[in-house]
Amino acid sequence: MYQPLHLKYRPKNLQELVGQDTIKTTLTNAITSDKIAQAYLFTGPRGTGKTSTARILAKSLNCLNSKKPTATPCGECSSCKTIDSCSSLDVTEIDAASHNGVDDARELIQHSNFAPALSRYRIWILDECHQLSTSAQNALLKCLEEPPAHVVFILCTTEAHKVLPTIISRCQTFNFRALSVDAIVGQLHKISSAESIEIASEAMRAIARTCDGGLRDALQLLSQLSLLNSEITLTQVAEVSGSISEQDSIALLKAIHSGDTLSVLQSSRTLIDSGKTPKLILSSLLAAMRDLLIVKSTRHCQNLIAGPVGYSQLRSLALHLDFETIDAACTQLQKSEFQLRTSTNAATWLEVCLLNLMLSSKPAAKETRLPATFPSNQPDNFDKTPPKIEADSPDFETTWAQVVAAAKPGNRSLLNRAQIAELSADSCVLAVERKYANKFQSHLESVQRIVTKALGRSVTVTVKQQEELAA
Repeated sequence: MYQPLHLKYRPKNLQELVGQDTIKTTLTNAITSDKIAQAYLFTGPRGTGKTSTARILAKSLNCLNSKKPTATPCGECSSCKTIDSCSSLDVTEIDAASHNGVDDARELIQHSNFAPALSRYRIWILDECHQLSTSAQNALLKCLEEPPAHVVFILCTTEAHKVLPTIISRCQTFNFRALSVDAIVGQLHKISSAESIEIASEAMRAIARTCDGGLRDALQLLSQLSLLNSEITLTQVAEVSGSISEQDSIALLKAIHSGDTLSVLQSSRTLIDSGKTPKLILSSLLAAMRDLLIVKSTRHCQNLIAGPVGYSQLRSLALHLDFETIDAACTQLQKSEFQLRTSTNAATWLEVCLLNLMLSSKPAAKETRLPATFPSNQPDNFDKTPPKIEADSPDFETTWAQVVAAAKPGNRSLLNRAQIAELSADSCVLAVERKYANKFQSHLESVQRIVTKALGRSVTVTVKQQEELAA
């Protein structure tokens, strides 16, 4: 009979537990030293091994092939087999979502007084225990605090904040963490090799990133992809999971950067027509922008990006953008996500967001060289002093572009936030937005040196907010 991969490769003992080393060590030592708590609380995201660990602990405590609790249950005795098949008389697994009333809690307390039929312990596993009503949780308090010696309670939940503090204080709590991308990729590689599933390495990493740290979700997706009967690619992962491929996100980023309005609108419309929601498109674009920010901030970060192709494309794109522009775009996308949730026409609002983002995403100023001509007989040892800019130049935009070009690359991102409002022989008034005014004031001496050097004469620089000049 066919078994999905997440069931076939469910851990059978603590040593097979993936990505929870601290929990594995603590429970192993507790079992081997016979220091068994009366109540455990397993918390953490879905698909990280809480219920599987609860069953492993039940098998470890009740394995009949060992004279005492063992960290390595045999998996062959009648107790282990019945626990695996959820048919054990002494291990009861309860779905708290459907048995959440106070009467259910009282029935559990009454049955817990019965001695185990065939095993050492009578074990109760309460899955999603946060869904128990407040009265049901209160009814369990006394039983959890002073249970019969033969009873062990194991409570599992994804939302520990909904469990009463008095319940938590009576349990030994284990926090299951979301698995790292590398841990999930390692398990996917191991299982795909065992099952002879052909899958590209970047596709495995995409699966791991899609599943938000849940190994169960990753294995379910791998099971579904394996039915395609071909090598699993990055594009197939995006199609089956309903996500947006890295290439589509980067293509949209490039269109925004290039200022191609038609390409931006066509790309977003194509994604919507293929079944992608505006919220998903915006979230994927924000994730791609996050990758771009990492690429811009540091080198040798390829392991943080989905694939080598995407890394090279992002590296190329990052050369034309400054850090402040990318950071501002991330902030704008985050605000747009909130606005999108409250919009009655999500598709239209998405296009508005993308167009606004396109207008605000300007590339970093590039160094421009002023044309110069020399007589053919002039030697090639000309003066490299930058040309002076005349004070009465009416084109302030061109003048300021030349000032920015003459500055060092590290200063250009700040200078790009200003523009000339007034310019005379000995003074220059710069207009800046309110949010950049303090930054310009703190670097006023440096700005004045840059302007003086570019103009070739001593100039007093004054910084004013655009709102003041417009008043």
